[in-house]
Amino acid sequence: MVYSEENELHDIVSREIATEYRRSVKHSKLPKILLCTPEVTELPEGLGNAANMVSAKGGGLGDISASLIRYLNESQEYELHVVLPKYDNKIKHVAAITNQQIDQLAIVLSDRGIHLVNDSAFSYLTDPYSTHKVHTSIRRALAFQRYIINDLLDWIQPDVVHCNDWMTALIPAAARAKGIKSLFTLHNIFTEKQSLMQIELSGIKPVEFAEWLYFEHYPGNIRENWQLQFETNPVDFTASAILAADLFNTVSPTFLIELKDNHFPDIVPPAVFQMIKRKYEEGRALGIINAPNDTINPRILSNIFNFSAENVTEGKAHNKDLFQKELNLPQEPDIPIFFWPNRLYFQKAPELMIDNAEYFIKKYKIQIAVVANGDTKHEKALEKLATKNKNLAYQHFDESLSNLGKAGADFILMPSRYEPCGLPQMEALRFGTLPLVRATGGLRDTINHLDVHNNTGNGFVFQIGDKAGMEYAIREAVNFYGLPRDQKENILQRIMIESKEKFNLKNTAEKYMNVYDQLIKEKMN
Repeated sequence: MVYSEENELHDIVSREIATEYRRSVKHSKLPKILLCTPEVTELPEGLGNAANMVSAKGGGLGDISASLIRYLNESQEYELHVVLPKYDNKIKHVAAITNQQIDQLAIVLSDRGIHLVNDSAFSYLTDPYSTHKVHTSIRRALAFQRYIINDLLDWIQPDVVHCNDWMTALIPAAARAKGIKSLFTLHNIFTEKQSLMQIELSGIKPVEFAEWLYFEHYPGNIRENWQLQFETNPVDFTASAILAADLFNTVSPTFLIELKDNHFPDIVPPAVFQMIKRKYEEGRALGIINAPNDTINPRILSNIFNFSAENVTEGKAHNKDLFQKELNLPQEPDIPIFFWPNRLYFQKAPELMIDNAEYFIKKYKIQIAVVANGDTKHEKALEKLATKNKNLAYQHFDESLSNLGKAGADFILMPSRYEPCGLPQMEALRFGTLPLVRATGGLRDTINHLDVHNNTGNGFVFQIGDKAGMEYAIREAVNFYGLPRDQKENILQRIMIESKEKFNLKNTAEKYMNVYDQLIKEKMN
C-alpha cells in the first residue's frame, strides 16, 4: 500500500513537472537550431543594432559562423539560436560602454536568440584563441560548454545543435542523453583531454552522459564503475564529439577522405582517426566546403583599386603598382608577382618557398611577396632574404595589405602539407589571381590545373610537396603569364565569374541547412 501511494504521488509530480516544463520552454512553430561557436566575424543587421557590438574572429570559423547565421536568419525556415562567449573587452573595443551596459546587452540579445556566455574566462580577451595564465584554453572551453549543457539545451530544447571544433566537443554527448540531434563540424585537427573529475569541477556533470564519451582507456560499464576511473581515465574531447554526434563533417570532402585513410598519422591523434573512420563507415560523415566572406569582392573592397571581371587587366595593373610601392619592390609592371597569403606555420610548408626563393627568383625572373606572421624562425629567415634580394619583400600580416596582395599579385603560393579547407585560394580567384597549390584537402577540391587550350581549370596543381613539385607549378604559371593579353584576359574573366558562382557562402549555408533538415526528419521519424 505504501509503495502504491508513493508510486502514485511520483506519477502526479512527474506529470506536473512535465506540464510546467512544456509551458516554460521556448516554443516555436519552426524547427529550432542552436549554433555553438567560439567565434563569429559579425552578426546580421536583422538581429538589431545591438548585435553589431558582438564580434570575435580568430580564423575561418568566424566567417562561416557569420554566414550561417545570416542565411539561416534570412531563410526564416528555423527559429535560430546562437551561443557565443561574452568577450567583454572585445565589446568595449567596438563600443564604448560600461560593464553594466554589456550585461544589459546580453539580456537584450538573448531575447533575439543570441546567447552570450558570461564568465570571467572570456572577459579579458580580445582574441578567442589568445593565451592566458589563469584562463587557459581548456578552462574557457569548459566554461563555455557548462552554460550550454546545464541551461540552454533544456531551456531551448533545440531540434538540432550544431557544434564547432573541440571547444564544443562535450555538447553532442550531452545532447544525445537529452534526445537532441547534433552535428559536429571539424574545422581543424586539435583535441584536449580531461578526466571526469576535471570536467566535474568545471560545473558539468559528465556521468550523466558518460556512455557517449570517448575515454583514453576502455571504461567497461562506465555507469557502474565511474568512481574507479574518475581521476585516472581522461576523456578525449574531439573523439567524443565525433562519437556522440548524429552527423559529423569536415570542411572539405577530400580532407574527410584523407583523414579516413589516415594520411596524417603524425598529426591526427589515434582516437580521433578511429572515430572518423568509424563514422565514415557508418555513413554518418560528410565534407562541406567552406567559402570566403561575401565582402571579399574586388568591386567594393576598400584600400584597393576596385575592378571587376570586365576590366581585370587594368584593375590588376593598378593594384600591382600599388602593391609594389607598399612593399618597396621594383616597380616593374611586366614581372609576375607570387604572393604568400598564409601564416608561416608547419602546416603551410613555408620552408618550400623560403629555402628555394632565391633559386626561383633568379631562374624565372619573378618577384615573391610575403605578408604573414608565424614561427619566429621563418620570420627571421624572410627578413634576411628580403635584405639580400630586391625582388623578395616581407612584411608582417596586415589585412588591408594582404587584400591588396591578392588584388595586385598574379599568383598565390599554397604548398600546404595538409589543408582542411583553405580560404585564400578561393579568395584569390575573385581577384583573377591564380593559386599554385599542392593537391591536398580543400585545395584539391577547389583548384583544378589550368588547361589553356580548352580554357578549363583555375590554377596550378602539383602532387609532391618538394622543390621539384613547386617548380613545376611555378614554370606552368610563368608560361601562362607570357600568353598574349587577350587570351590571358579571357581566361581570367572566366575564372573570376565561375569562382563567385561556385564558392560562395550561400551555397555553403544551403548545404548545412540540408543537413539540419535531414536530422530534423530523422528526429520526427
